[in-house]
Amino acid sequence: MSKTTPEWADEIAGRLAGLVALRRDFHRHPELSFEERRTAEIIAERLSAAKLEVRTGVARTGVVGVLRGDRPGRTIAWRADIDALPLSESLDLPFVSATPGVMHACGHDGHAAIGITLAEMLAARRREVPGTAVFLFQPAEEIFGGAKPMIDAGALDDPRVAEVYGLHLTTQAPVGRVTVRPGPAMASADFFDVEITGRGGHGAYPHLSVDPITVAANILLGMQNLISREVAAHETAVLTVGQIVSGTKHNIIPATAVMRGSLRTFTPTVRAQVKERLGAYARDIARAYRAEARLSFQGEGCPTVVNHEHQSTFVRNCAAAELGGDAVKGESNLVLASDDMSLFLQARPGCYFQVGVSPVSGPTRPHHAPEFEMNEDGLPVALRIAASVMLGALRG
Repeated sequence: MSKTTPEWADEIAGRLAGLVALRRDFHRHPELSFEERRTAEIIAERLSAAKLEVRTGVARTGVVGVLRGDRPGRTIAWRADIDALPLSESLDLPFVSATPGVMHACGHDGHAAIGITLAEMLAARRREVPGTAVFLFQPAEEIFGGAKPMIDAGALDDPRVAEVYGLHLTTQAPVGRVTVRPGPAMASADFFDVEITGRGGHGAYPHLSVDPITVAANILLGMQNLISREVAAHETAVLTVGQIVSGTKHNIIPATAVMRGSLRTFTPTVRAQVKERLGAYARDIARAYRAEARLSFQGEGCPTVVNHEHQSTFVRNCAAAELGGDAVKGESNLVLASDDMSLFLQARPGCYFQVGVSPVSGPTRPHHAPEFEMNEDGLPVALRIAASVMLGALRG
């Protein structure tokens, strides 16, 4: 893999100001999952102006752009997610979110801007582009709802995609660092609810009631023991309860309680094992307190992101050619966060890699937090690697 040619390097450099401006515009106007109408309109307008073939309304608010190069080559897809999160931004920025209670707190504004800029850049030099580049702008990644309907709608089949690539900006790595992990790279995710039914009553007479909050507390503590005692020590599983809802007043024992949480694993075996045991465990603990508990999972969940070996090596070589070998990490720590890019990688070979955008100094801005912010110096790095990957893959 050779380093970006001077012509392509100049093309990238000339688009950096526009890349940052576009990212800031998306950040200023975030939209929740399946509500990305303004975002999708901008994507479609920019791709159409660059003379790509554009399909809108894919998986409701997704966009697919097809660029047919003038030289023979392969058909390769680039995927970018576009949705925001239900959070109130706490930073004081000129481009702070203008939508109350909604913000881009995971870098999807950057992903969308990179995808658009990459498409425009390749389109501007179409005569030098081999094969067909397919750009997948996916809605609803934050609720794991967009990838499957895009695939079902034929996003990988018309035209037939051979491989799929994408990147995730991360504040857990410095600018100039690229992480490429072959095999399992990001955890599966399953969201669950535990509905507990007891018997309500007066807070002064708990012996006449069946307190569902006490039951929920014991199920919560015991779930962690379930992970530590029944999952092999060399495996990874994380169970988090993020919400317990119950009760109306200080001195009223409620009749019901609801726990909501998530399970993250890296192998199908552990995932199936824990999911099966959670239901039985919650039910049996509740019965010990004379209550009933029912566990349910939301949909099919999100499988583990598994990068393909050959394509991961290829991406690592591209990144090393651009940035130097020391800038590329291979066998990095597993990422416990999840991403439904996993479904694209189940359908086609490919690789999903990470590009650092942490601040030069000061505390790291965590993802999914009100104070999230990226170091925009990482955007041109990401664009360089994306261009190298797409051009190399298209050439084959």
